[in-house]
Amino acid sequence: MEKKPDRYVVVEGDLIDQIEITEDDTVVLVGNIRPFIPKIMEKTNKIFILERNPRIRGTNVFPDMASEDILPRATVAIITGTALANGTIDHLLELSKTAREIALVCPTASTFPDPLFKHGVTAIGCVRIVDSESILQIVSEGGGTPSFKGACKQIVIRPRRH
Repeated sequence: MEKKPDRYVVVEGDLIDQIEITEDDTVVLVGNIRPFIPKIMEKTNKIFILERNPRIRGTNVFPDMASEDILPRATVAIITGTALANGTIDHLLELSKTAREIALVCPTASTFPDPLFKHGVTAIGCVRIVDSESILQIVSEGGGTPSFKGACKQIVIRPRRH
């Protein structure tokens, strides 16, 4: 575990492995982040997924309009970084405020963690680039996050508790 002495604790690894999820938890996943679902299901069967895109809905996947009813029930809320881009992050964080854990997962969220922590986010799942030349090549060829393996390491950033 690497520590940033002033404000953060940074741990290498997958977000789902770094946040506490028990069988009693109700997890709300904002964004159908498919790689997370099996890992969450190993810990609890109380999972709700909110997704804006109707083409990737399925079992336990609800339209994002249902966030008003579903997110306040969460004990663990995991929100896609797309909420930063589409302007819904403030509302989603407000709806999640009673959750024990509020995590944001976004490859680039590590560039501005302080405002997120000030608004209730307890963990940020993001990446640390370890091979910048490969990342430049992947991005220049139109590749996205799934193509970053090997060029990045997953990390989780938490605010340091004083």
